[in-house]
Amino acid sequence: MKKCASHIMCALGVMLLFAGTAAAQDAAGITPTKLEFANRQVLSVDATSLELKIGEIPPREYPHVNYRSHIRFEDGAREWAGQHFKLTGESVNTLRITIRKGDIVEKLLPVKKGIKGWFTKDQSAEYEATLDLEIAIVNPNGQVLTSAQGKASTTRTVPEGTTDADKQQVWTGLIIATFDNLDNELQPQLRSVMGQYIR
Repeated sequence: MKKCASHIMCALGVMLLFAGTAAAQDAAGITPTKLEFANRQVLSVDATSLELKIGEIPPREYPHVNYRSHIRFEDGAREWAGQHFKLTGESVNTLRITIRKGDIVEKLLPVKKGIKGWFTKDQSAEYEATLDLEIAIVNPNGQVLTSAQGKASTTRTVPEGTTDADKQQVWTGLIIATFDNLDNELQPQLRSVMGQYIR
């Protein structure tokens, strides 16, 4: 009976975590987007709750553009965690995911001017997404029992005349690709360093 109650509390915790983002997006008139990551493996975690923390908040000024994106790194982290980890509810520990840094920066590229520019469509901007993330198992006293860290980055360019709607798609794709790259670094750590709690 206790185990059943634990599973119910675990499920409620995850639902509440995800509900916050959906409510914020709905309030802004934005339809939540389902993010699909390349790595679909689900890992079991000896924990009863999942906590997402935001460390360094990117500036809300140019050349930083993450704040303008409909899907941001914190949204990506929630989706990524929900698709990658299954809480067993067999301990009182918390799976804590900390975005130490998650940002997208724009760099304008030179484009041809004059008559030559009329007949060519150059790449006008480059976007670089960077992610620094930590996964930790934390006990009820706040003590970190074990942790793993990973960093990843991805870049993409866009041509002249790219619309804001197209940029939104590019930024979302960048966030997905950055989490995919992060998976390649984190997966070995999760098994070797955190194997006692994550399997």
